[in-house]
Amino acid sequence: MGSPTWHEDDAGEGQALVHLHDAGARTPAHDLLARERRVIEVEMPQTAATMLGAVSGLGIEQFDLMGTSSGGTIALTAALTAPDRVRALVLESPAATRAPAGDLELEGALSSLMVPVLVVIGTEAGPIAAETGRTLKQLLPNCQLLYVYDAGDAVAADRPEAFAEAVSDFLERHEQYVVSRRSSVLFP
Repeated sequence: MGSPTWHEDDAGEGQALVHLHDAGARTPAHDLLARERRVIEVEMPQTAATMLGAVSGLGIEQFDLMGTSSGGTIALTAALTAPDRVRALVLESPAATRAPAGDLELEGALSSLMVPVLVVIGTEAGPIAAETGRTLKQLLPNCQLLYVYDAGDAVAADRPEAFAEAVSDFLERHEQYVVSRRSSVLFP
């Protein structure tokens, strides 16, 4: 995979949001998020250490972190590695990060992560995505799970306004962000 490719949104200012994604993942949600913060897009880095070093090279010590699909795994690893640097973590349709049966070490690591986490899943994403979201909600002590109606795996592309609004609200309020306990389906 090599070195990450950085795309800095010049229009964005303020708190940095680093987004780890596969190539071509830019959506209108990025422009909406850039209204309130500095959005730095990263095409998939090889490791969390590579990403953390590159962010340091930009002079950024603390930042919010978002991982889409397989970028969620690297984002989780970065938050576990440097929880003092990651203010909050957003996982959009994270790839299956389920601990192998009996892997108490991974479950223990996730259960010790105190960084606020928002997991965003589309209601049309399928049962594996829903199971991954529920598993992360159980393992991460400071985790909110949000289902966005009528979105598939690419929530930010399918429902950019809903995605950006939910992510902005979460990044602003962290622990005070609460999805209704009766239903976690947003924006029908």
